[in-house]
Amino acid sequence: MSRIVPAASHVPRIALELFVLLLFVSTTAPSGVTTGDLPGGPADAHELALLSELAGWVDQDAISTPETPIRQRIHDEAESFAIFRSYPEGEARIAPVVRLPYGRSMEQAAAHHGVDPLLVAAIVSVESRFDANAISHRGAVGLMQVLPTTAGTTSDGLSDPQANLDAGVAYFGWLLSTFDGNLELALAAYNAGPTSVRRYGGVPPFGETEEYVEKVLRAYVELNRAAWLESEEAALVSRAG
Repeated sequence: MSRIVPAASHVPRIALELFVLLLFVSTTAPSGVTTGDLPGGPADAHELALLSELAGWVDQDAISTPETPIRQRIHDEAESFAIFRSYPEGEARIAPVVRLPYGRSMEQAAAHHGVDPLLVAAIVSVESRFDANAISHRGAVGLMQVLPTTAGTTSDGLSDPQANLDAGVAYFGWLLSTFDGNLELALAAYNAGPTSVRRYGGVPPFGETEEYVEKVLRAYVELNRAAWLESEEAALVSRAG
């Protein structure tokens, strides 16, 4: 199974700079001027293909195409996905999160445990739809639908939204570490348990788990897209267009 790069720090900065450069040139170059006219020489076929993929991640219609599951698309376009989710940084990155219910609490839990806040928001949106009082038929509680046995506490101890987020994000961060940063496997383990993921050597063939992973990844892509559209890079391209 292909590895999904989970963190912006794993993406070379030169790739990010190339991304912005190509985006800028594609919207500002006069007629007849190509990337080959830039200092440093022409963009090669790989760079141009990468730019096309990156544009697809930002394009709402391309993201929502139902023919290709988002999991497969991430595997097929792993390099462009890694760059896409590395933009933006700072306030623009958390802007889509803080507008959501419990946004600042999600941001704080994510920062405390070193997990992408957009990913935390995606998990909460699928797990509980931001309902802090949600309880599943299995006894999972709150925003992150944490099992008391997993958190080592009681349901009452998980009733506070911040405590619930802290426990859930801590556990998910541990899963990311356990599965060597593989986002897909960590999500599958959050739903079906790490033992099942190890037993099957990948996402377990459970309809619920497969659907869960797909939903969270799709929500994560949408949040990344929203963050990117608020970034300085997007503003630059918009003004240039």
